[in-house]
Amino acid sequence: MKSFQFLINKLAKYMYPCHTNKILPGRNSFSILWIISENTLYISIWILAGFLLVPVWQFAGISILTIVWAAIVISIQLALKKHNCSGCYYYDKRCHLGWGKISSALFEQDSGSPELAQKLSLFYIVSPPLIAIVSISYALVEKASIGFLGMIVLYIVLNAITFPVRRKGCAVCAMRATCPGSSVANS
Repeated sequence: MKSFQFLINKLAKYMYPCHTNKILPGRNSFSILWIISENTLYISIWILAGFLLVPVWQFAGISILTIVWAAIVISIQLALKKHNCSGCYYYDKRCHLGWGKISSALFEQDSGSPELAQKLSLFYIVSPPLIAIVSISYALVEKASIGFLGMIVLYIVLNAITFPVRRKGCAVCAMRATCPGSSVANS
């Protein structure tokens, strides 16, 4: 515990001021297997969402919604790395998502806005039901194939799996009390 407090004091000068007094005891680093597994889950969901949007709105054979979805995912993920991860305790470390390392490769430390990060983290709350509603609506109107219906079910199941997976990582994160993306904030 003493070494943890020493580390916090040393890192505090490099973190967003709003985070410095809210670091809790937690893991200092996560395994590569954990990081790959959790990111594979999220990437699978994002790709599956893109496939679910393919038939919904096409122009000249091009899926407009899938292109818009891909642009949104990439933009939000980059913005979160800047506005959330650049001021995190895990900046340049392996958090349960590995995003601290990604953030340090792309952005200066403390170069973002924690307030904007909080707004951007709504992406994880709003997009899953929105994609499900759009996909289910399309399936009902267009009498979708069994394969499309299976993708909807898989999308819903994978999203349900993210709750315990993310909660497990957040439960041992040192930033769980202040991270805008934490699933166990204030615990």
